[in-house]
Amino acid sequence: MKSKIASAVAVLAAINSMSVAHAQGSVTLYGLIDAGLSFTHNVANSANKNQNSNQVAFTNSQLSGNRWGLRGREDLGGDLSAVFVLESGFKPGTGSLGQGGREFGRQAYVGLKDNQWGTVTLGRQYDPLKDLLQPLTADNIWGAVNVTPGDLDNYDNSLRVNNAVKYASPVWSNLQLEAMYAFGGVAGNFSAGGTAAVAMTYKFSGFSVGGGYFIAKYDPSNTTNNSSDVINNSLASGAYASAARSLQIARLAATYDIGKFTVGAGYSNTRYKPAVTFATALQQTEAFNSLSAFVNYKFTPAFLGGLAYSFTNSNGAQSAHYNQIGAEAEYLLSVRTSLYALVGYQRSAGQTLSGNLTVPATASVGDIGYQSASKSQMTTLVGIVHRF
Repeated sequence: MKSKIASAVAVLAAINSMSVAHAQGSVTLYGLIDAGLSFTHNVANSANKNQNSNQVAFTNSQLSGNRWGLRGREDLGGDLSAVFVLESGFKPGTGSLGQGGREFGRQAYVGLKDNQWGTVTLGRQYDPLKDLLQPLTADNIWGAVNVTPGDLDNYDNSLRVNNAVKYASPVWSNLQLEAMYAFGGVAGNFSAGGTAAVAMTYKFSGFSVGGGYFIAKYDPSNTTNNSSDVINNSLASGAYASAARSLQIARLAATYDIGKFTVGAGYSNTRYKPAVTFATALQQTEAFNSLSAFVNYKFTPAFLGGLAYSFTNSNGAQSAHYNQIGAEAEYLLSVRTSLYALVGYQRSAGQTLSGNLTVPATASVGDIGYQSASKSQMTTLVGIVHRF
């Protein structure tokens, strides 16, 4: 891994020297490192999953996802440019790669950008809902403690889309649009394993609102032909995700900036549809409806605080609901370095699916990845982020 990074930096230096000479293009090395500690009350004991224990742990990426990447642009004349991004995720606690061990698991794409008509990119990418709607959510600033249980609606960017073609418009009269289609690669069935998404935002005078729709078609018996990653992060949705024929997400979000305050609210409807040709415990569509709201306040230019609340309810063969609150603070030591503290509490009720069994719904705060053996869980995280 070190040799690969060294080679990339050497290439970057050579390209940058040419860029200075010819002023036709540029390549930028960038990244972010987020690490900290957590204390979580009510984590299922590794020796006995029916009992809880307290846990102290090293954490990765609780405020922002760890990454390093190369971003490039070449002027092709007129308003047209060639663009690319290669972005790798990693875990500073162990030095290992993220996103299932992929070298460039966060993003890997190339495309063309026209200042008047927009940008077309091809490769492994974020979907339009992430690009346009996540900036209107609490997760955009505060990370994993403010998302739906196990990130079941991709609020926290748990999935990326492979083999994707994406169009992003320029901003037209405060309006922006994105659309994506990804190929499943199944012979004789064009739509099998494919992913499609569209999103739109409108921004005017401190007010921003947006909506979008995402659908991914899965084959649980042949995951190599699925264009989208599968969200499978918690007991709340894991059994549905691993057995689903398709995942559908509809989302709305809005924010308003007024003085030192930013307030926002959002709604998502997430549907896991059963695979009719594959024997699973998921026999009918499970639908999750999530409502969220947050408020941030900038006490000083260097100190930001926030509060967030979300409610998630599932309906189908099983029925469960999850109430979650979060409190957060970040202090900037410099433009690039900050300290943060996050607190999250969740309480669950009802029943969910685990494998082939219906079981009581237990708590798991946001996307931190620790499952409780009971109906409540609380976590506190402190950490440091450096951006370069």
